[in-house]
Formats: sequence, structure tokens, C-alpha cells
Amino acid sequence: MIILKFLLFLFIFGLVAIAIFLLSVWQQVRSGYRRFREQGSQQQQHVDGNVVIDRRSPEDASKKIIPKDEGEYVDFSEE
Repeated sequence: MIILKFLLFLFIFGLVAIAIFLLSVWQQVRSGYRRFREQGSQQQQHVDGNVVIDRRSPEDASKKIIPKDEGEYVDFSEE
């Protein structure tokens, strides 16, 4: 009877230890995902050794900077 109680205690202790381990892994994954999302929103770009940080929203960053009526057309000719 004492052996069954001991085995039950070990089983419950093992389940609790596994649950704590899985919870800590889940929290690490969530914090890593959160840090990844924050870094992605800043969009750092290296240009000529300088760091350019774009703090615009993704919607603003995907918009064209030069309007359609500006710029010039260059005809391509193969030589």
C-alpha cells in the first residue's frame, strides 16, 4: 500500500513538473514572438554603413513615395 501511494505521489509530482516546464516554454515562445514583432515594426535598414530606422506603420511604409505624375519615362534600347 505504501508503494502505491509513493508511485501515485511520483506520478502527480511528474505531471506537475511537466506542466511547469511546458508553461515556461510557452512563456518563452510568447516573449520571443513579441520581441520579433516589435523588431519587425521598426524595420532597420543598413545604407552605406548607416542605420535607417523606419518607424512608419506597415500601411504607410508600403505606399509609394513618388506620385504617378512625377518622374520620367526612359525608353529601353538594346545595343
